[in-house]
Amino acid sequence: MSTGNVSLDILLDELKNSIDEGNDPADSIRAIKRRFSSISDKEAKDIYALVSGALDTLGKENASIVMTAPASFSLKARTTKNTVSSMLEGAEKSIMITGYSLSDYFSDMVDLIICKSQKGVFVKFYVNNIDSQDNFDKLCRYKGRFLKIYNYPRSEDTMAALHAKVLSVDGEKTLITSANLSYHGQQGNIELGTLIESKVMAKQVEDIFTQLIFKRVFVEV
Repeated sequence: MSTGNVSLDILLDELKNSIDEGNDPADSIRAIKRRFSSISDKEAKDIYALVSGALDTLGKENASIVMTAPASFSLKARTTKNTVSSMLEGAEKSIMITGYSLSDYFSDMVDLIICKSQKGVFVKFYVNNIDSQDNFDKLCRYKGRFLKIYNYPRSEDTMAALHAKVLSVDGEKTLITSANLSYHGQQGNIELGTLIESKVMAKQVEDIFTQLIFKRVFVEV
């Protein structure tokens, strides 16, 4: 974390180290007042609370590599298939998922998504040109209060598409990956992605797609 100002960076590092070590907040508040001599005790305490809260939020964020690769590949990383499965199975409140394409291979996960929606988990499924994808028929039969499907329709630019592959659950975990919802995407290809455990990032992703709905880029099916 950098402010772009050397003296402020030094103060920030001092505060971070003090907070990490569990030192008396009064020491940090005095350091803040030494740097900003004109502020009141209350203002110094407010700055300390702001920094402490920001560091606490950062400490709860995590990112890890997720990949699809040949079985012989030895790099220690989460696999795409297992990550997608565990995220869907563990979802308790919400699922946001995009599908450039959906193959028969993903049918078990489709059943799980439908089951989750019937148990009150709010699902938003974004799909590319649904008219050309027969494998969405079953999902469409179950769409309703807790299962919303949004289509990115074919436009005048026939090469334009929903190409983002995203899975976000419970407003906390977000997978952004190159892998499609297909056998080769989950097991056969070489694909790379990142699993981000962050409420802030999950909300940013959700906000992007919400704006795309408002702008009628996506149309509810």
